[in-house]
Amino acid sequence: MNDFIITIFLFPIFFMIHEFEEIIMIQKWINHNQIKLTQRFPHLYPIIKKVSKIDTRKFSIIVAEEFIIVSICCTISIYTGQIIYWYCCLAAFSLHLLIHLLQFIIWQKYIPAIVTTLCCLPYCIWAIYNTIHILPFQLLVFYAFIGFIIGGINLLIMHRIMI
Repeated sequence: MNDFIITIFLFPIFFMIHEFEEIIMIQKWINHNQIKLTQRFPHLYPIIKKVSKIDTRKFSIIVAEEFIIVSICCTISIYTGQIIYWYCCLAAFSLHLLIHLLQFIIWQKYIPAIVTTLCCLPYCIWAIYNTIHILPFQLLVFYAFIGFIIGGINLLIMHRIMI
């Protein structure tokens, strides 16, 4: 099996490992930290209030939908040899992990997802590094932007449906 196919194939696995930590921990963590979060970040109260309404079942539905998208994009990339579908998802996921890292640095305590963020970031860095040798830098930036936009829109839609 081609090394790059393995790189693509590993992505849904890392994605789900990360999401499992969030699924398992988010509701309990939000319930435990909602007041502290609101006190420390009062300007984020509307977001904190909305996130607190998403229970484990609803969050799992969002994750399942995202996993289906990631799996389809990876499968298309493997079968067509066009890595852009996988790369768009990878770029959005990498940004997602960096946001978790920033949240952890700001909160200075455990947040759901930080353990698996630290485990998944090396894969993302390695995968992006390997992609630099395949696509020109300008295309990598362009497809990363496309991945961020599509991922962000999808996340907003899913959160609106689930709340």
